[in-house]
Amino acid sequence: MRNFSQLFLKLNFWIIVLIAAQVAAIIFLCLYLPVFLPITVAFAAMWLLTAVTSVVLLLRCGSPEVKCAWFLIIAILPIAGALMFFIATARNKPQGILKITSKEDGLARAANAVCGTVAAGYDSAKYFSTGMKFWSYALSAIERATKSVYIEFFIIARGQLFNSVINALEKAHANGAEIKIICDGVGSALRISRKDIKRLKKLGMEVKVFHRLPPFPNANINLRDHRKIISIDGRVAFTGGVNLADEYINIDSPYGFWKDTGLAVYGEAAKVFEGMFLAMWNGSHEMPAPLKGDKNCLPYYDCPDCKAFCEDAYIWALSTAKERVHILTPYFCVSDKVASALAFTALRGVDVTVIIPHIPDKKYAFEVSKAFAQRLKSVGVKFFEYTPGFMHAKTVICDDKVFLGSYNFDFRSTHYNYECGALFEGEICEDVERDFEDSLALSTEMQHGTLSKRKRLSCFVLRLFAPLI
Repeated sequence: MRNFSQLFLKLNFWIIVLIAAQVAAIIFLCLYLPVFLPITVAFAAMWLLTAVTSVVLLLRCGSPEVKCAWFLIIAILPIAGALMFFIATARNKPQGILKITSKEDGLARAANAVCGTVAAGYDSAKYFSTGMKFWSYALSAIERATKSVYIEFFIIARGQLFNSVINALEKAHANGAEIKIICDGVGSALRISRKDIKRLKKLGMEVKVFHRLPPFPNANINLRDHRKIISIDGRVAFTGGVNLADEYINIDSPYGFWKDTGLAVYGEAAKVFEGMFLAMWNGSHEMPAPLKGDKNCLPYYDCPDCKAFCEDAYIWALSTAKERVHILTPYFCVSDKVASALAFTALRGVDVTVIIPHIPDKKYAFEVSKAFAQRLKSVGVKFFEYTPGFMHAKTVICDDKVFLGSYNFDFRSTHYNYECGALFEGEICEDVERDFEDSLALSTEMQHGTLSKRKRLSCFVLRLFAPLI
């Protein structure tokens, strides 16, 4: 009797039962097909659509997390899910592709193969620990431009900063500089109007909106230009987490103190960022290889039409880290392979510490971050919340290497967004580490506590569909 009861707990038993039930259902329908013909045809058509959609999903390139999430949607909503999948995954021609021909070694060789960039020399680099410092320095540099000012931001919003940027651009235009601006249609929606864009154009500036919000469902709105680039005369380039809106310089503070970071790089590396911008502006761009120097960095980017570079670069850096991995990010939602790399790095005895916001801008994203953090906390990864407000900085430090740019430490940034960044070593890494320690001093360790059944269920669902959010 005991052996018989244990049979019900075995997975193989239920697999056999389900197969037998399906075979019985098929025999029943064959015997009584004339009576149930309309229902049979409907179910057969639904099954065929689901099967074809699942096969298409399986054959397409993509991460296992995304495929699993789509499989669930297609299974739960057989017809609507299939239509959602085909609408959401339709693609136009590749955009933002940069090509630089060069012979590289190591990680730079991988970057050249995946996203077309190369290692480049730089004369100097300056790290900014707040958005105020970033924009104060950038505005001054824009005013002195004589050849070109190229601006690309996820968010461009009207306000005091917007007016200051226009004043600086007017001075650059008076100096003879060409002005080109790209903003994202989703990020800047309701933040900047057609009237504001016309104002910029009347001042002699060219403006493009990347994937403007359409009146009907369109797969392109899920692919967002999340880059932050200011390229001036091909001489200096700015990047980081900062957007063009008042909250980034704490004029408007809806979530407490807005902590952000940025970078200015001078020299040959700035030309690569200029090339990234022109690739987005024109659809693609080719340029000669930049010169190397005494100090070199590796600019890179990701776009949905290329293989993911940054995620694999993170894993490479995590696998080689010996002392510290320090991360600043507004959102923490990573793939299984990045989560495994973080866990194994912590298990090797490396100090792995992550700082996320204490006051989130999106509550669902904050819950996703905590759900992922809870899984990694048990293996020694430490999580802290930045108590003064919202942590929007995007920084990954691995020993003497630092990744700086527009990437959040989440799935969307490495798979769905157009992003940019640069890998540095040396002195600037210590500047970033000091800022990390200052931020850590203002943070408190994340507390999970006992979760209710409802909370556990919501965290489970959020984690399940996080790759599609």
